[in-house]
Amino acid sequence: MTLLSYAGEYMAFTSILAWLDILLLNSGYTSVQAFGFGFLVSSAYLLFSGVLAIPLGFLADMFGRQRTAIAGCLLAGAAIMAVSLTGAIEGADAIIVTMSLLLLLIGVGHATYTTSALAYAGDVTSSKDVGEAYGLVETAEYAMFMFGTPLGFVLAQTYGNQSTFFITGAVLIAGALAAVVGMPERRVANGAAVFPTRGPSSSRWAMLFGALSDREVQTSLLAVFFVSVGFTVFRVYLTQYGTNGSSGLAVGPYLVSIMAAASVFAAIPIGRFVDTSKRRSIIMAGGFVVEGLALALIFFEPSVLSLLLWSVVFGVAVMLVRVPQAVVIAERTVHENRASAMGANHGVEHIGYGLGAFLGGALLLFFGFTTLDTFWLVAGISAAFGIALIPIAHRLKMP
Repeated sequence: MTLLSYAGEYMAFTSILAWLDILLLNSGYTSVQAFGFGFLVSSAYLLFSGVLAIPLGFLADMFGRQRTAIAGCLLAGAAIMAVSLTGAIEGADAIIVTMSLLLLLIGVGHATYTTSALAYAGDVTSSKDVGEAYGLVETAEYAMFMFGTPLGFVLAQTYGNQSTFFITGAVLIAGALAAVVGMPERRVANGAAVFPTRGPSSSRWAMLFGALSDREVQTSLLAVFFVSVGFTVFRVYLTQYGTNGSSGLAVGPYLVSIMAAASVFAAIPIGRFVDTSKRRSIIMAGGFVVEGLALALIFFEPSVLSLLLWSVVFGVAVMLVRVPQAVVIAERTVHENRASAMGANHGVEHIGYGLGAFLGGALLLFFGFTTLDTFWLVAGISAAFGIALIPIAHRLKMP
């Protein structure tokens, strides 16, 4: 379900922005205006997806992972298909409003099936393989992050944007079918099947607040926040890098894909190491220090080899943080509040994305930072948090 849902969404997203650009240009906007509104609309999509993740996770706790995963896939798939109908809309304002609403629905679907998948991974695993399970979930996401955009581009070039919306919407519907077949509503604990219950909402909110007041959960949420800031700065800058005659392999978009590929191949082995070592905090701390090193050195006298090397190192470092922090949240929650807590995790992740994008732009536009200066600052923040995490974890007695 996770693989198919991310595949459909990531393949569609680039085509949606390209389609919005075409519609606005045809409505009389300049290319700069069309690009700017496309950025604002996509930012709103990311923001709403994060903000709504907690209440949507609460619904997954109430009604079960399977039902909410199915609903999220169907909602996002239908909204993507509906984008193909916007070609008949006249007027730039109407186009912006309609596309914003459709992207909002896609964001709701994204938050729903993401929190359902994260909670389900914790539900169906034991302490012996929970790290490997979350490594598998991260593999699905980053595999589609790596391949989804180029696959969407190929589809759009071959069949056109509007046909791409129907194809990718159908992939999300296939994700809903995968949830029907492969996500039975149960969790095995000590040999007994545990089914979701629909207790009073007040008690469920109390359980959520109890989970979010847990110091280890709070530390893990901080970890996903800081790793998301660094990830966004890397992705935004590298996407635009290499337009000045650099070697083909060193062009930014390829480096982002190489980073994602490194994350894909590292996620499950890191999850297995988390399971066997029983260490969570020290792996996260090491991930932040390695991430800081990669950010600090990737633009220091860059060459083709160094850009490739540090992109790979950065991709591995991201998984060194993301896998164990998800494991901590899974281990510190129970079936009845796990999806809500994972929704909070998803929301904090998106806040980190937004702050990372804002920080990078503000440093360049208003404070005169160079790209190297910006990466050094973010590298220092990442490494400092990783170092600070060690005494914090020791005080909390985190594994």
